[in-house]
Amino acid sequence: MDNAGAPIRYRTARELLKDHQTADKIKPELLGNPVVQLWLQNLKPDMPPQHWSMEHGSFDFNLENALLKVVQLGLHAGFPQIKDAVQYYLGKIQAPPGKPVRNRSNQAGHIFTCNLLACAGFTDGAALDFLLESTDELYGFARKGSYDIYCNAEERAALKGIPAVYRDRPIIKSSIADVYGYCYPLVYDIIGLHKLFELNNPEIDSKIDCIIEYISTNEFHNTVADGYGVLPPFERKYHTMGWDPKYPGWYDVTDYTENINPRKLLFFALYISKYPLARKTKWFGELLGYLDTYKTAECRHQFPPEWFKENQGYAVQGSHLSFGENRRKKNWREIESTFYTQLIRQYI
Repeated sequence: MDNAGAPIRYRTARELLKDHQTADKIKPELLGNPVVQLWLQNLKPDMPPQHWSMEHGSFDFNLENALLKVVQLGLHAGFPQIKDAVQYYLGKIQAPPGKPVRNRSNQAGHIFTCNLLACAGFTDGAALDFLLESTDELYGFARKGSYDIYCNAEERAALKGIPAVYRDRPIIKSSIADVYGYCYPLVYDIIGLHKLFELNNPEIDSKIDCIIEYISTNEFHNTVADGYGVLPPFERKYHTMGWDPKYPGWYDVTDYTENINPRKLLFFALYISKYPLARKTKWFGELLGYLDTYKTAECRHQFPPEWFKENQGYAVQGSHLSFGENRRKKNWREIESTFYTQLIRQYI
């Protein structure tokens, strides 16, 4: 609170200290922050790109990057600017009269859109309805405890017209995809499902626990290919199924962080830490231990600068981890790193 810029001070007051009066006083400064203004512009560009999907993609204007970034910076559904910016998406998820959207297989766009909206605090109406249906479908598959989802050689040979780009990727069994659709939870589900805890419904909480338990096993990490794979033809087209919610560094947090993608791990930790069963895993304990290797003499933290590198790309892969601290401040890394640690530890 003494050293940080408006995004971290606002989130600290609102989320860690539960001091909403102080948070409200910081709001004007937060909205005037140059980084916040930039990402609000990305969330609602003056000239929307003529793009087949505004929701999913690696560009800054795609919903999954722009909305996750403004949430990272502290904004949420309580800000009129955010509600105005996402009106297009709120309208898009409305089901036509008499035709409720129910199936995860033919409404892939709704999976990330509704979870992203929920993460930002839009937890009512069509977004909530879809999330509840989605939870039921995820739970319906997860409770079976089966990890046998890919076609064997004989089943694969029976499929026709597999695009060359997908020929080396595993294909989901038709018997599973036809009934359950996107039955495995995606990383977008991890981003949004925790918001259902706010309903204080033990039955829903139990279903979410089952889903998290399902992905928190060696068998899940041994079986699932990166990105899951490819769905069998739907309307004569093949579609990919991903991103997967495997724990980065499930078997070795240190090796993954130092040699593969520390930014993806940090992003995932920020959201998976919201789930009680995830916090009980060996992985989570190893994560906390590893983060503490960057603890300073003053018991704060300072992660390597490359962890906060911003670049065009997917937020879920760690491309937009910064909280917008001024890089000219000598202690910017200590501020952002310490805040990350506080966010990850706050539910313990």
